[in-house]
Amino acid sequence: SVNFLTGYTVSEEIKNTFTVDSYLSSVATLTLGTGIIFELPVIIFILSKLGLMTPKLMRSSRRYAAVIILIIAAIVTPTPDIMTMLIVATPLFLLYELSIFVSAFIERKKKKDEAAFFAN
Repeated sequence: SVNFLTGYTVSEEIKNTFTVDSYLSSVATLTLGTGIIFELPVIIFILSKLGLMTPKLMRSSRRYAAVIILIIAAIVTPTPDIMTMLIVATPLFLLYELSIFVSAFIERKKKKDEAAFFAN
């Protein structure tokens, strides 16, 4: 894709000037940003174990999470177009939904363990 983009010109007056610094900065921002965001299920697991996060809270906050995810995707993506932002945001939405399932699993396990503890 880099070879295509470097050869693509709109007109002779406009030249593409790429530097290694700008390329590495874009790659690092995209990789680091998505890498941190992909830790969301692990963070939710820990918060659910501590009792700070519940699936009910996450389900009721879904609209706010969608806005935050879109803002994060807009910051992480190197280009200003909406398609790239949506390509980054879609897996993040899926990770948020996965995090709800992780939290629900932890909550069910906690209730089951508490019921077994009090039954004895």
